[in-house]
Amino acid sequence: MTTLNTRYAVFRAYKQLLRIQKETFKGDTFAIREAKRETYEKFLNNKDEIGINKIQEYINQANEVASILQKNIAQVIIEKDPLEYRFKIQLHKNHELGDNESIKKLEK
Repeated sequence: MTTLNTRYAVFRAYKQLLRIQKETFKGDTFAIREAKRETYEKFLNNKDEIGINKIQEYINQANEVASILQKNIAQVIIEKDPLEYRFKIQLHKNHELGDNESIKKLEK
């Protein structure tokens, strides 16, 4: 992997994380800001890394985080009715919706 390809892969992973954070936390400016800050700090902490294998490991980790955010994190909105509170989960097309069979097997 050349230096240019490596830089492009890092940049692409960074931009993908920011895009998925915006999508996942849509409407929640605090969560978006904090996720963006954390992402920036993590990438900045590793900016001087020169080992290709280590850089690829960081890129893979960023891609895994993006996948988890996209598939497993959902927003919950509180809707207040006059007599009670209701919680509304905002799911996207990419969310994993399982049948919990794997969890039931673990409980046995």
